[in-house]
Amino acid sequence: MLGKGLLLQAAPGVAKGVIRELFTQWNVTAQQVIDDVKNNRSLMDNMTEEQRKNLKAAGSALGNLDFIDVKFVVEAIKDDFPAVAGLFNSWADANQWLIRQINALKKIASGIDKEPPI
Repeated sequence: MLGKGLLLQAAPGVAKGVIRELFTQWNVTAQQVIDDVKNNRSLMDNMTEEQRKNLKAAGSALGNLDFIDVKFVVEAIKDDFPAVAGLFNSWADANQWLIRQINALKKIASGIDKEPPI
């Protein structure tokens, strides 16, 4: 019980670290986000199978990820990716695109991102 409580307290910090790491591994730039938003491309297209596996493991450990929203992601990336964070705060289309990315990440983390086998 104590371990689960500590994990729940640490969950936001762990989630921010995971988000920053994904943005770093994908080398996300403001121009990339602009292009992705305009062309409705998903960041999930950049995700490797290993990253998916790690995200599922993190999601399983953290449990409920409802606390992850646009404000949370912007807070997580603002120091390392200030131009990207600025886009999400100032451009409505980018904000809506980020919501879709967050929902996709949550699906992957919860393990429901793929159709079950037949």
